[in-house]
Amino acid sequence: MLEILEQKNLGNYQEILKKIKIIIAKNSEIPGLEYAEIHISEAIENKNIKGWILYAYQPEQVIIYEVSDGGDWNQCDGLVRSVLFKAQLRGINQAWFLEENPAMIQRLAKLGFMKNNQKKLNNIMDVMENCKKCKENPANT
Repeated sequence: MLEILEQKNLGNYQEILKKIKIIIAKNSEIPGLEYAEIHISEAIENKNIKGWILYAYQPEQVIIYEVSDGGDWNQCDGLVRSVLFKAQLRGINQAWFLEENPAMIQRLAKLGFMKNNQKKLNNIMDVMENCKKCKENPANT
């Protein structure tokens, strides 16, 4: 069974964290990025890491820096939705996607997280409600 768990030990992600500093510098229009605490959640199946997502919470928004899903669309959807859900629990309803991988950007767009090449998701609730509609669709059962 696949689990998505926050990883407290960031030691295995040092190279990626260096890359995130460059992404932060490129996106100076988003205030407070340089002070945000980075979080990592991993998709784990049979004790093996299948994917991960790097993100940070700010008072008004969650920043999603990078997603690695091993090419699995369902895993991508689950990783992103888990972060968006946790953001909602914190009272956050906006998200920024700072992903730089063109293939991942395309996947995020097709999954409905990014619209019209916009980095900003203004209403997390809209995305989560669409998930609910999908589940209610008899064709998906």
